[in-house]
Amino acid sequence: MTRATPLAPAKPTVLDVALAADVSVGTVSRVLNTPDAVGADIRQRVVEAVERIGYKPLRKRRKGGLMTEGPGGYRRRGNFGLLLFGMDDSLTHLPVISEALHGVELAMAAEGMNLMLANVPAADRVPVFLAKNQVDGLILKCPLLGDLRLCASPALVEAINRVPHVWLLGKPDSGEGDMCGMDFDVGARIGMEYLHGRGHRRVGYLHPRLGQTRSEGLKRALSAHAQRLGMNLRYFEKTQTDPVKWPLPAVTRPAEVMPLLERWAALPEAERPTAMVVSADSIAVQLYAALRQRGFKVGVDLSVLSFNHEKPLVTGLVPPLTTLDVRAEAIGRRAVQQLLWRIRNKTDTIVTKILVEPTFIEGGSVAVV
Repeated sequence: MTRATPLAPAKPTVLDVALAADVSVGTVSRVLNTPDAVGADIRQRVVEAVERIGYKPLRKRRKGGLMTEGPGGYRRRGNFGLLLFGMDDSLTHLPVISEALHGVELAMAAEGMNLMLANVPAADRVPVFLAKNQVDGLILKCPLLGDLRLCASPALVEAINRVPHVWLLGKPDSGEGDMCGMDFDVGARIGMEYLHGRGHRRVGYLHPRLGQTRSEGLKRALSAHAQRLGMNLRYFEKTQTDPVKWPLPAVTRPAEVMPLLERWAALPEAERPTAMVVSADSIAVQLYAALRQRGFKVGVDLSVLSFNHEKPLVTGLVPPLTTLDVRAEAIGRRAVQQLLWRIRNKTDTIVTKILVEPTFIEGGSVAVV
């Protein structure tokens, strides 16, 4: 399995509605916010999808049209924008992103804000709500591989930087503004101490995309804790030779990790890492499949530790995956609170990074050495 099914998600979001109705997320947003602007046939498809998957639009009446903050007062429109861009559908619909979006929706509903959502896979245009200045602020999610100013259109980058915004689950290279994501250092400490306690001294880090911002941050943290604990850390990564182009897809095939696994298998047994860390459950799923294809057993020949805790992806894995829950819903909620603060404090130029500590989920994929 490479992504969550849209038919019965545990916490359905507008992304799931769009998938179930076979329309864009922008269309779902228009049906929920301005239904008269959408044709009857499309509107009916969206309404039926909402009922079929059990999505509950998290909208409340606005709390008021005017807010003042001294000389920096502003008029509140009651709308927040959620902009997904530069991502292929396989990446957009990963459970960790849906979970973060669910947190965003819950926090926006609690504040009485309407959600205006757009998905721009090629990052090549400015959404209407942004071009027409219809939102008070933006929550942003894009790939963490590639430079924002090289991969997105200049018009989109300029439009984003005009509006108060917060990056969700990481900030891309050259991205400006606040960010809310996982605390890599805490996650790496928990993971490496657990592996150390299970007797592992040779550990690998596997990632099929060298240079990804999130992956690089995790690598640095893993390296620091490996050194502190007296462990040997070896990297298994694919070199990026071609320029990064968006939309970026998710890792969805065992073939994408197989060359890295072959490098591990080619090492003398006395030098091979006994455990492999991956940065996302979506990669762990493909590593499980690649190990099975090569005749290796997870938790016997190689232990696996992952990040994200994406239950729709890992349910059914044998043995159950040991992972760290990045608490994506809490990150989504916290990003909205930071955006509200940023809107009220537009003149504050200090960039803020909010890190949420992950929690440990023990499975059976890490053996005792």
